[in-house]
Amino acid sequence: MKYIGFATNVNKIIIDSTNVTVGEGAVITDNIENSSYKRTRLTSANPSDKYSVTMSFSFLEESKDSSGLTEIERFWRWYKWEHCYGVNPFKFPAILINSNRDQGHSVEDRWYIAHQMGEQFTEADVPDFEYYKITSAVQGQKSGTDLLVNMTWETVATGIITIPDEVSEIDHIETDNGYVDVILTETPSTEPTPLTWDVFINGTQETITNCVFDGDLAARLFFQKKTAAGVYEVSVDNFTGSFLVEDV
Repeated sequence: MKYIGFATNVNKIIIDSTNVTVGEGAVITDNIENSSYKRTRLTSANPSDKYSVTMSFSFLEESKDSSGLTEIERFWRWYKWEHCYGVNPFKFPAILINSNRDQGHSVEDRWYIAHQMGEQFTEADVPDFEYYKITSAVQGQKSGTDLLVNMTWETVATGIITIPDEVSEIDHIETDNGYVDVILTETPSTEPTPLTWDVFINGTQETITNCVFDGDLAARLFFQKKTAAGVYEVSVDNFTGSFLVEDV
């Protein structure tokens, strides 16, 4: 096996009818004996994303390049003799991470236009890429002067997958009778829930009845209002605050 590029002078346009399956084979479910409860466990942290891909390749004489081959001929030669029917993974603009077309232009188009306009073309202009294998037989159907080609692609992992650490932390808290606002340093990757933080009032863990998140930095945790007069000390992790309940 070797890692290769996509076919030269063959368009990289993924037609909109393409669909994706993410997470197939990632978990397995066990039935608990004498119970309706099912336990799910992870079997793969990085299962392949699977795509039902449709592309269109021309067989017109005008699509020939210096090799004397049309676009569809170049694709077939690459698929059979370079990709080896799915043996060798190929580099391609990432389908799920980003669009492989930008304002109507492929990355090759943008490179050409930048040079024509005398502009600088940098690595930032290149879309993210992944490696793929074609894992099904390839089927074609004539459509005018093109051949619509249908096939299944699967992603191929090429290195260590690093799961990013959560960078959002508590900046401070703001308290009142009935709720405490948790103010964060960064927008979290998952929305907070009533179980995200332990809230203690006067040293006793409080039951959080609900949580509302503003989508940015603030989460409001609701608890049962206190009726007895006095000062209540609130702590969330190592952050503290207080509120006063006065005599009615």
